[in-house]
Amino acid sequence: MSCRNFTLTLALCLGAAAHPLAKPLGQAAEPAARPNVLFIAIDDLNDWVGCLGGHPQARTPNIDRLAKRGTLFVNAHCQGPICGPSRASLLSGFYPHTTGVYQQPAGKAMERDRNFFHGQMVSHTFDGHGYRTLAVGKITHGYPARRAFDVDGGKFAGSGPKPSGGRRFNYHLPDVPWTGTQTDWGSFPDRDDEMSDHKSADWAVERLAAKHNKPFFLAVGFIRPHVPFYVPQKWFDLFPLEEVQLPPIRDDDLSDVPEISRRIHALPKYPRLDFLQRNGNEQFRKCVRAYLACVAFVDHQVGRVLDALDNGPHGGNTVVVLFSDHGYHLGEKDRVSKHSLWEESARVPLVVVPAKSQADRFGKRGQRCAKPVGLIDLYPTLLEMCGLPARKRNEGESLVPLLRNTTAEWRFATLTTYGRGNHSLRSERHRYLRFEDGSEELYDHAADPNEWTNLADRAEHAALLRRFRAELPAEEAPYHPAVRSGAVNAWFAEHLRRHGVK
Repeated sequence: MSCRNFTLTLALCLGAAAHPLAKPLGQAAEPAARPNVLFIAIDDLNDWVGCLGGHPQARTPNIDRLAKRGTLFVNAHCQGPICGPSRASLLSGFYPHTTGVYQQPAGKAMERDRNFFHGQMVSHTFDGHGYRTLAVGKITHGYPARRAFDVDGGKFAGSGPKPSGGRRFNYHLPDVPWTGTQTDWGSFPDRDDEMSDHKSADWAVERLAAKHNKPFFLAVGFIRPHVPFYVPQKWFDLFPLEEVQLPPIRDDDLSDVPEISRRIHALPKYPRLDFLQRNGNEQFRKCVRAYLACVAFVDHQVGRVLDALDNGPHGGNTVVVLFSDHGYHLGEKDRVSKHSLWEESARVPLVVVPAKSQADRFGKRGQRCAKPVGLIDLYPTLLEMCGLPARKRNEGESLVPLLRNTTAEWRFATLTTYGRGNHSLRSERHRYLRFEDGSEELYDHAADPNEWTNLADRAEHAALLRRFRAELPAEEAPYHPAVRSGAVNAWFAEHLRRHGVK
């Protein structure tokens, strides 16, 4: 995608929007002056990060030091609470209700879709403006990385090494007819260098040490703390089992939610509280310990990449963005998983750090922003920070105004969607859920940060509910052809059949 003469001619003849890979005719910074981008994606990381305070025992010194360099968005949310829809949205700049990628995509339909995906990804746009684009680890989902980036370093065995013969340490999947995962926790393998994420960090470190003849967009995707919660024993040793603190939970947490909410959020093949709490919370402590160990491990890999940037030739001219594709429940709402419209699953860590060469233009170091933002805002933000023309089709908003003033006027709420017709909206204070049958949930985070009390049926909140309803999508696309039926429960099996998903 480096045919400069062709793209310039095409843009002049047909206009910048005529071809998705064409270079737009906007005002852009000169290539030599443009900053590089280090784009760090972490799978399944919730707010158990030191600077976010989600768990008092979390050890994340490297993410914390990155947050001190730029802006930490403490109220950031994904647009889809599972990997595929979230990544499709943030990389393309379109909401799930626009593309129809509400559930996990597969096959080649995204590659064939030139309206939303092929040629439309953030990496494609950077490539079209003279950047060299590179990726390693898990960045795309349902769209091949080799089609999204100039150089694809691979995933190094996906989720990492597993015990031979399908052996599990603690959680054995129940025999139910629904899609499950690799959910398990335990000490494995023996060494860090056997882990996929360690290999991804090695690959990124080499590229950050090298000189490049044009600006680069380097995407580094880390798998952990995605299941299985396997890391070497030394990371478990940081958290003695008898000292592990469990997250606050209520056994009756689902008693005041609508029936459709219980059905949509049911996960028959995933761990539930009754399993975790047996024998005096034996598995609960092991599970929490393993997640904390995985978070500490991936933070170390982040640190290796940041050190390589700081000690290499690009430390002064690289924008850094770090985020998770969605959050994760560890016992809350009777689950160990994502797959929900509640806070633990929708909220994500998000840090934006300007290049040192442009720090005075994009806010103060170490600031925190509580405005409701989404991962969909990353695409327009990076374009603006790198001096590239705005892309009018982007449905997100550039975060640059918030980088410059963390209390600037902003949207009322940010949207998360889980299956067509089911949405969650998060404002600065409240979370609102609306399901396809019209059922609702409402939580006040000022008084109830754990979302234990559903306020949707209380008359005093009628005006607030109307305000949230006005923010819901007016139209919702049908399911995209890339989505495949892989129901996690009975409700989704019926829902996908009803919408013609095969």
